[in-house]
Formats: sequence, C-alpha cells, structure tokens
Amino acid sequence: MLFVERNKELDLLDGLFAKCARGRGQIALITGGMATGKTELLNAFTERAVEAGAVLLTATGARAERHLHLGVLGQLFHGGDLPEAVAQRVTDVLSEDDVTMSTPSADLTTIEEANARVVHGLCSALLELASDHPVVLAVDDVQFADRGSLQALLYLQRRIRSTRVLVVLTQWTSARHANPDFHSEITRQPNTTAIKLAPLSVDGVGALLAETVDTPEVKSVATVYHAVSGGNPLLARALVDDYVAAGGEGEPIVGSAFTEAVVACLHRWDGRLLDAATGLAVLGEHASLATLERLLDLRSETVTQAVDSLETAGVLDGGRFRHPAARAAVLDGLGDTERGTLHHGVAELLHQDGANAATVAQHLIEADRANAPWAVGVLRVAAKQALADDDVDAAVGYLELAKRSTTGARERADIIASLARVEWRRNPSAAARHLDPLRSEFAEGTLDERSAIMMIKSLLWHGQAEEAQEALGKIANSSEPPRSQPAAELRLIQKWLSPVSASAAPAIADDGAAAPVSSWVRASSTLDSALKKGSTRDLVTGAEHVLQSCRLGEETLDTLVCALKALIYADRYDLAAPWCEVLLNESASRKANTWRALFSGVRAEIALRQGDLPAAAKHGRDALSTISAQSWGVAIGSPMATLLLARTALGDEEGATELVRQTVPEATFRTRPGLRYLHARGKYHLSLGRLHAALGDFQQCGDLMREWDIDQPTLAPWRADAAQAHLRLGNRDKAKELVAEQLNLPGGNTSRTRGTSLRVLAAASELKHRPALLRESVDLLQASGDRLELAHTLADLSHAHHALGEFKRARMMARRAMHIAKGCQAQPLYRTLSAASGETGDSESTNETPTEGVAALSDAERRVAMLAAQGHTNREIGRKLYITVSTVEQHLTRVYRKLKVTRRTDLPTGLPLQAMTWEPDFGENRQQQPRHPGPPSPRVNPVSTAPRPRR
Repeated sequence: MLFVERNKELDLLDGLFAKCARGRGQIALITGGMATGKTELLNAFTERAVEAGAVLLTATGARAERHLHLGVLGQLFHGGDLPEAVAQRVTDVLSEDDVTMSTPSADLTTIEEANARVVHGLCSALLELASDHPVVLAVDDVQFADRGSLQALLYLQRRIRSTRVLVVLTQWTSARHANPDFHSEITRQPNTTAIKLAPLSVDGVGALLAETVDTPEVKSVATVYHAVSGGNPLLARALVDDYVAAGGEGEPIVGSAFTEAVVACLHRWDGRLLDAATGLAVLGEHASLATLERLLDLRSETVTQAVDSLETAGVLDGGRFRHPAARAAVLDGLGDTERGTLHHGVAELLHQDGANAATVAQHLIEADRANAPWAVGVLRVAAKQALADDDVDAAVGYLELAKRSTTGARERADIIASLARVEWRRNPSAAARHLDPLRSEFAEGTLDERSAIMMIKSLLWHGQAEEAQEALGKIANSSEPPRSQPAAELRLIQKWLSPVSASAAPAIADDGAAAPVSSWVRASSTLDSALKKGSTRDLVTGAEHVLQSCRLGEETLDTLVCALKALIYADRYDLAAPWCEVLLNESASRKANTWRALFSGVRAEIALRQGDLPAAAKHGRDALSTISAQSWGVAIGSPMATLLLARTALGDEEGATELVRQTVPEATFRTRPGLRYLHARGKYHLSLGRLHAALGDFQQCGDLMREWDIDQPTLAPWRADAAQAHLRLGNRDKAKELVAEQLNLPGGNTSRTRGTSLRVLAAASELKHRPALLRESVDLLQASGDRLELAHTLADLSHAHHALGEFKRARMMARRAMHIAKGCQAQPLYRTLSAASGETGDSESTNETPTEGVAALSDAERRVAMLAAQGHTNREIGRKLYITVSTVEQHLTRVYRKLKVTRRTDLPTGLPLQAMTWEPDFGENRQQQPRHPGPPSPRVNPVSTAPRPRR
C-alpha cells in the first residue's frame, strides 16, 4: 500500500537509528490523532531497522491490559528473538522467588524497591544485548501501558544515552492529558525526539485516490474526501474504497466503507470518545460542550478532551460531525433502550433551556415516551406549530404520543379530537378511526363544546345522522347550555348539514351571554340569503368580507366554502371563480387533500354554471380523485352531481352512465348533496329520453326539499327540468304550473334561475309569446354568465323566429347559439343545431357579416361587439380587455347605434376576426392588468378587493 506524506518522519526515524547504532541511545515519541498512521509509520520503520541488523523488541498497549502490572514490559522481553543467554537471564529475573509484584506508586518517577529489582534486572539484560547489536524497542499505543511498564520505560530512558538502544513509542495526542507525568518526563530529556503526525493534505488524499483510480476528477474528489475525513488516513482510505466500489468515476460517494470505519474507530478508542460522539449525534444541531457535559454527566475537562480527540481524528469539525453519514452511523449503533434514554435526556435539557417546542417534541418522539409532567403540553404545542407549517405527519406523531402519555381524562379527549381534526385535513376516512373514542368521551362528558361540534360534524359527514341527532339532543337537554357562539354553530349544523336531523332535533338554547358572531355563522347566513334572495349589495359585500378576512384552516374551511357558495347562488361567478382558484391553489400547495377536493368540487360547480363544461369536468374529476369515495362520505353527492351534469351536457354518455352506475351511500339521499345528485341524475335520464325515470328523480328531489323546508330553485331547480319532461310527454299545463311555482319561490328571481325558468315557460306558451319571454331570458342569462343556458335559450329563440317566418333572425340566433355551444363543447346541442340548419360542423364560421355600419366601428368597439356577440357579460368583457364595465357599456351603446340594432341578441357573430389582435394600451379608461386573478368591481359595489393568497 502507498505510504503517503510520511516519508519525512520515516527519514527522521532512520536518522535516530543511525545515532543509536553509533552508541547514542535515543527516544522517539510519535504522536498524532487517532488513526492518523502512527502504527503504520512504526511498522515501516521497524522493518527497515531489522533489515539494518537491529534486534527488535515489540509491545502493544491495550485498554483491557492497562492494569496488568508490567504487562507491556513482559511483551517486550518475551516476544523478540533474544539470544539464548539473554533470554535465560530475563527468565531468571522474572522467576526469582523474592520478586514481589507490588502496585506502582502514583508518582511515575519513584519506583518501589521490589519493582526496581525487576526493572534493573531486565534493563541490565537489555543493555548487555545492546553491546553486540543495535536494539529497537517499539511500543505501540503507549497511552494504554500499565504504570509499572511506564516506570520501567522512564528508568530505561535514563540509562541508554551511551548505548545502542532506540525506544520508539506511539501515543495519541490527547493521551498527554491521561498520563501528564509520563509525557512530561519522557519529553524533557535531550535524547527524546517528538514526531507529530499531521493529517493528510488534499494532495495526500489525491495520492491515495490516484493509487487505485485513473480519473480526471481526482482533484475535485480529493477535495471533497479531505473535507469529509479531515485528512484522517484511515477514513480517507475508506472513502477511496467507496469510490472504487461505485465504479471509480463521477461524483464522490460516501458509502458503507466510510461509515464502518467511523464505527470501528469509535469502538476501538477510549469509551469516553464513543460516549461523546454518541451524545453529539443525539444532540444534533443543538450540541454544545456545556449541553454535552450535562447529558453525559461528565466533568468539563473530560468532555473537552474527548471532543478535541474527535476533532483531531477528523470525525468532528467545530464540534459537529464532518458528514451526516458519520452521525447516522453513530445513531444506528444505538440500542433501543440507550437511544430512548439519551433522547429523553436531550428533550429534558432542551426544555430546561427554553428550546422550541417542536425541537423538544422531536426528541420525545425518538425516545418514544413522554413521562415528564411537562412533556404532553410540549407535544401539543409542537403539534400546533407543525400544523401551522402544514406538516400533518409531524402533528399526528406528536398527538399520538401525547394521547398515549397523558393521564388526564379531559386532556385525552381533547387530544383525540385534535387528532381527528388534523387527519381529516388529508384523509377523512382515516380520521374516522377516532369516532369511536370520541363517542366514548362524549358519553363520559369529557368533550368540550368545540370538540363535540367536531364530533357531530364527523358523524353527519359519514352519514350517521341519527347518532348526530341524539348528540344534539343531549346538548340541547343539558343542564348547562352551551355558550352563545357554539350554540349558534350547532343550530347551523342542524340546518345545513342534516335537514333530516334538523326537523326532529330539539331546539338548542344557549347561556344567554352576548358573544361575537363567528365568521362561520356570518357566512352561513349569507348563503341562506343568497339561496332566497339572489344577489344583493350586502350579500356580496358580506361574502367578500369573509373571504378576505379568513385564513384557510380547519376552523375556517366551512366558513370559506359557505362564502363561495353564497357568491355562486347569487350568480356572481366572476367573483367566486378567482377566489376559489386562490383557495384551491393554496390547498394544493399545503398538501391538504380534503380541502383541495372540496374546493375542486366548488370550482367545478362554478365552471358548470358558467357553461365551461371542460373545466367543470376536469375539476369534478379532480374532486373525486383527490380523496377516496369513502373519504367523501355523504358529501360525495355534490361533486358527482356536477360531474354528471358536465358529462351529460358534453355528450359523454359513456362517462355519465359510468357515474350513475357507481354506488352512492344511502345516507347521501338524506342530505343537501343528495338533492343535487338526484337532480343531476334526473337530467341525465332526461337527456336519454327516459322521461318517467327523470320525473321520478325530479319528484323525489322536490318532495325532500319541501319536507325539509329548503325548496329553493337556486339549490336544485327541479321544477323547470320536470316541466321539460312534462312538455315532452304532452303535459303543457302541468309544465306551466311547475314553472310558475318556481318563479314565485324564494330565489326564483335570481338571474340564472329566472332566465332558465322563462326559457321553459316560453316552450310551454303560445308561439306569439315566446320571443318576448326568450329575449328576457337571454338578457338574464347573459347577465348571470351561464353561457350554456344562454346557448339553449338562443336555440329556442331561433326556433321561435323560424316558426314565425323571421328566417334572417332565426339564422342569426342559430349561429350565435352554435358558436356559444361550440365554445362550451356542448356537443349534443351543437349537433342538434347543425342538423337543423343543414350545415357542417364548421357552419358558424360562414356566418354572414353585415357590412352596413361595421366599417364605422373603431377597433375597440369591434372587440367589445365581438365578445358581446359570443355571449360574454359586460363584466367578463371588461376583464378580458382590461377596461371598466362603464367603458364596455359606452362602447356597446355606440355599436348598437352604428349597426342599427337595439339589443345584444341582434349583434352578428361574424365580425372580423382581426378584432382579436390587439395589445392592451392600459390607457386613460383602462384598468391596470391584475397581478393575479381577481374579481373586478362588482356591479352592486364599486369597491371590491381581488383575492390575495393567504398563508
């Protein structure tokens, strides 16, 4: 093996041997860090000395024999090839009857009389031997020599100045602290030469590499390996072995050879070094000499020496492991009991020092116990911190250990509730495992109000309405009524989450104390208002206030969903969509699968109501694939309904049928999501001509809504769709009756609901009344932003004009309907219109463009007119062109005058396509381009704030 960067020291030893051969006895003390090549240097020199005719006597100190009296001295005189006469003399000295092996004195410079006779006899034999040959005494690891042997070496040192004796000793650098008197005495003599071995340089490590590999990366790899090993030859060679094992090229590898070398060295050295290395490994980034002293319960001097030794050996650098693999190797060597004891000790020390709760908790997790009085509290605080950082796994781990460790019944109940909340964020079906313990705690009366609310929500989510009703009844009949705010939330649970339970459960009173209205209560009230009244200034302001003020989290999720739904049912998709995108993206970035699924479902519903069928289908699929059907619980009816409606409108009969065939939990049909699913399934049957099946679903949906007193068409407009089925069955009077009822219901006058109702009413009315009803429907649907319903109404208006002989208007309406239907990808409607017009699938591109007045349109007016003809609302046009709604209205007024039309339904769809080629100039009347998607100013409130991502 290559002898690297030790030739200078070897030459120095050769010089000492030459002096010895001339009768000038010498002492050489080779020092260096552990595994720095002292033994290798000693062996290389002794081989050369023997070749030069020296008699070699060797010994090796060992930790296990450091109390064996004269053990090293015995090795020296029994292990070499001594001449027969000298060997016999040594035997005689050591076997004399009067030899008393007394314990050496504490002072190494003072030797007891009995020991002195033995030492004198052996030294005399040695000096006699040196009269004929140079004699080399080589003692490796002298720091482990017994004190009697150390006394003998000092005795010999004083008698070899004029002899042919060379004593070569190797010693750890730190050993001078263990035997300071020996070190001081041996080095103060003029015939002693100290040889200190330095770590290998980068070039030295490179030489080790070059010995075994031939790669241009030698210099760069050597630089890395020098930093990892600290120049320790043993560790550097192990790293070279790892590199060779990996192919000997490319990036540096730190592998098993290195970690095994680290472990072997630590176990071979002083036990205190292993203890120090272990303590530092467990302490990690919080390691310090002071903390290590407290952890190991050792004196400061002892710890300092141990750390210094590990630094010299290249294992540590600045009190830290040079490479994570070394620390990992030390930790892997710990047994479970030792690991637990150390980590618990570290946790206690860090807690005393005021360390962060998460830091302390992580050590408690590693210890797998939290028995100290303060430990459970720290774990709970750490869980909150982890949840704030969206680290659900860590939060669950902390809470699980806290649950196992707590001795308090109420605290245990609260921890179980916290676990259920945390796990629900990513997997409601996994969180359901906590329901049984929560039931038990609720029965024992150890659940607080907040946890009881969470339990009831979970029961309802998983379809256990009767049990939830019993729990609500128990709270209502309690001798201690809940505080005002929890009571209000419980009443809303009854109302929104389980209409069946709400009708049977007793009223929940409160303690009568004034309490601030929670954001959830406010949002739920806003949603209720949206269902009944549609869009109002206060409603939009209230919903936006909730969205702006609530940070997404477990406590605000229901609140934010309610606020979004309020905007949806108020036909404010222009506001709901960007807000929902922000919340959806935040949920994804925070890896909150349940939140992401919920907001995907809401986003799908928004897209469906906008007529964006591909987006509705995509978000609907995302909602159902992000979490399992089991995790969705009874709420699965909502995303399934949206996806079913989207696939039906897209003409994806196979996909829609696949959805209908999927099993829906029976309990779903006793919830609001179940109402939406029944309505969607009815529309699926209607699209396939299964009129009686459709009527069955619509009627069941209606019966439940009336029974639960939530018969609101903004939630599920079952009457209008049932009316269509009756029309196709020839029951015109029944159809008109149903539509009239829908128009008179709370929420029946919202833009979208009234617009769709008027379209069905027109179909049931006499021909002469249809155009007026349909034009009003067009205006309402245009304002609401539902382009799919707008396309259907335009198609019906085209049929009405055609039946009245107004063929030009009929063609214009048909082409507008085809154009919008194609944009929505509503293939059934598009194919029907194409077949009726006798044109190909691209027929809308052949739309005649009126030449009169078009040339007079400015570029800005042409762009606005084209988007208006495509069915976009003024607000949508303003967002697309970055102009205000007022500017859009002004452009349209001039367009109507120049084209000689009176309403947007008369606008031609065939305006020149070059109208789309523009660069926004953001001039005087233009809004600045938003930095992120955000709602424009609402029509009822000139001041509106775009959504900002919240963390």
